[in-house]
Amino acid sequence: MALSKRTSLIFLILAPIFWSTSSLLIKTVTWNSWAIAGWRSLISGFFLWFCFRWIYPRKFKFDWSWRNLLVAVFYSAFGTLFFVSVKLTTAANAILMQYTSPIYVAILAPLVLREKTPKGDWGFVAVMVVGMSMFFLNDLKVDGERNDLLGLLAGVGVGFCWAMVIMLLKKQGADGMPLSGLVLGTFMTAIYCSPAMLSVDFLDLSQMGYVAALATVSLGLGYIFYLLAINRVTALEAALIPAVEPLLNPSWTFVFLGEVPGRWTVIGGTLVLATVLVRAVLAARQE
Repeated sequence: MALSKRTSLIFLILAPIFWSTSSLLIKTVTWNSWAIAGWRSLISGFFLWFCFRWIYPRKFKFDWSWRNLLVAVFYSAFGTLFFVSVKLTTAANAILMQYTSPIYVAILAPLVLREKTPKGDWGFVAVMVVGMSMFFLNDLKVDGERNDLLGLLAGVGVGFCWAMVIMLLKKQGADGMPLSGLVLGTFMTAIYCSPAMLSVDFLDLSQMGYVAALATVSLGLGYIFYLLAINRVTALEAALIPAVEPLLNPSWTFVFLGEVPGRWTVIGGTLVLATVLVRAVLAARQE
């Protein structure tokens, strides 16, 4: 599907806007995180399958290789842990933890990709570790469903699993159909979350409506717009524009739910995000 540069930029702007509504929708649904993850994954699995078949009618197929199944495992874990993290702690904590994935990439790239991490990148990694550590300096609350410490630990898992997805997709390159790993991962989530899915009132149209919006609009269309736009924009645009998501994500929960991020989350998150952006700009200039 050929897109103009202007349309590609519009799609690239829409992607993080859609992504950023995920935490608000997750917190609006009253079900537990496992039930939300399961129903969202089942719906988005069919949605992404249909969309990928439409976008890549001749290329898309399921790749059942062990490498692609490994992508599915880590993508499934990434999504589920993100839901758990959002339910247990603030949206800012959950989404900014995802952006610590470069730490794990730098450490594991020599093992997974046989790529040596440049010496200069270790400085960026050190700054990000400091920023991530600041999240744990907040007044960690335990109140009802909220448990900041467990939510942050789940967030650490989110960053690690996303790093593994990135590296495994890169390792596959053009071989097979790595996008099918994302679809398989969503169905995998629905399988192990099925007990929780059946334990809630899934006939509640209001709750299921929020979950369906989360599956198709917030995450589904966000991925579709990003994939359609990525080949028609510059590396710098691809790095900078989606970076508005971690700024918008906690903004929606603040405006609609009154959720206020901790002071150290703001400081540490700014440090993490600034480091990611500076590194992305330098990489784009090198290209």
